[in-house]
Amino acid sequence: MSNISKFFRELNKRDFMPIIWLSLLAVVIWIICPLVHLSRVWRVGLIFFIFNSFIAFEIGHLMDIKKLSKWWLLLFPLIFALAVTIHFAKYNYLLCIVYLCFELFGLWRNDFYHEKK
Repeated sequence: MSNISKFFRELNKRDFMPIIWLSLLAVVIWIICPLVHLSRVWRVGLIFFIFNSFIAFEIGHLMDIKKLSKWWLLLFPLIFALAVTIHFAKYNYLLCIVYLCFELFGLWRNDFYHEKK
């Protein structure tokens, strides 16, 4: 048991792990929604637009704080695209672009109204 906890402690020391944990949290929420019989309208409106947009913004913010590679921007939209391919309606592919935009907003959140000197 201590080997597993030691493994996770070492793994969580990596800079990219909060991005993976946030992406996994979103996946767990997507799995829970049908299990609690959340209607499609609520799932798309509440989870896909509000919750996932917030997760995407936070991923961009964490990338800015931890100075991670820009390739991490693609993780969350690709995971969502995979979920859409497997389970959700095809119009949800457009949300991948929305999530990418929110990640960019989080990445650039301090640079919107400031001129570079």
